[in-house]
Amino acid sequence: GAWRKYVAVTYVHPECPHEVVAGAMDADALLPFRFGTAVPAGELAAWWAAHAARIRATLAELRGAVEMGVKLLRLHCGHGAAPSCPECAGHPPDVGELRQLADRLAERAGLERWHFRASANGDNIAGSVAFLVPRDEVEAFLARIAPVASRAAGIAVVPTGPWPAYSFAGSFERPPLARVTASGLRGDRLTG
Repeated sequence: GAWRKYVAVTYVHPECPHEVVAGAMDADALLPFRFGTAVPAGELAAWWAAHAARIRATLAELRGAVEMGVKLLRLHCGHGAAPSCPECAGHPPDVGELRQLADRLAERAGLERWHFRASANGDNIAGSVAFLVPRDEVEAFLARIAPVASRAAGIAVVPTGPWPAYSFAGSFERPPLARVTASGLRGDRLTG
């Protein structure tokens, strides 16, 4: 059916995932699914019918764009937070400071679509910023964020990518939202 032209990769050999991703990056629009997303062959036509409009809309949003990641990693001076170290004096960067740095990067990048995520394990705090960047503007993006990255005291700013726009693809694991029409409920409420 119509869904066949959208199915690019159904299996990735464990010894060559890089080649598959690199080859897929040449596509005009790429819609990455979450790892482990699977649809049994017998249910594929029904799944496609339920998701086709959203898949087309998402492909249109992602067409010509890639994801650029920026890791925000707290630097350790190696001597255990000595007050004499300018990177350790006071306190190490916290989640709020990582968020402020992400906001400065986003402002400097000049892009509308971006996400910040922080994670912590004990006193080890890190952040990640994902930007949706037009494919032909990757170098310009890196040049725009470089001044902010070079002034980030106590934080390593590490750009990664370009990648498929995973952070902007949404999830297709759940059935699409459907309008509730049962008596007594408003017809404009969404459920899913």
